[in-house]
Amino acid sequence: MRRFLPLLLLAISAPALATISVKRSDDHPRTLNIDIVNEPLSTAVRSLELYLPLPVEIFLSSDPAVTYRARAVGPVTALRALAAMAHVTLYADSERYWLRSEGERAVNLDVKDEDARVILKSMQRQCGIKNLILDPDVQGKGTFLFRDLDCRTAFDVVFRTLGLKSISYSSSVVTVSSRH
Repeated sequence: MRRFLPLLLLAISAPALATISVKRSDDHPRTLNIDIVNEPLSTAVRSLELYLPLPVEIFLSSDPAVTYRARAVGPVTALRALAAMAHVTLYADSERYWLRSEGERAVNLDVKDEDARVILKSMQRQCGIKNLILDPDVQGKGTFLFRDLDCRTAFDVVFRTLGLKSISYSSSVVTVSSRH
């Protein structure tokens, strides 16, 4: 018994382990029984996403741990509760749900055959990038329609579409050049 006493004391004093359980309710087939203990929000949402009618896009500056327990709850209601607990905003459109940090900057862009430099400068202003350095080989035109798209994704889409790459030295300095 003395050999097991240190293990027993360690088990009692250790913090609760992270766990997730999302299962269909036996009583109500369209509802879920959910037990989420100390899990990152992204992991909790991914386990819940199997039961949601639409996929979820997650854009968070940090991934807070959440604990949520519910019986016979609808999957969309659970998603709303998780978003509220993590203090993030939940948006929905006809194709997906969006989770975004409250302070996350977004891009709104509606351009057709616009010069790459004009597009990047507009995104620079909207995303609060202080210094955007464009290589002389940055050229091309693009057509984009973004509505409340987070900055990281907007830049990624524009860079891939126009064949560009970037290097971020800090949140205030970004250089852009051609991939070729």
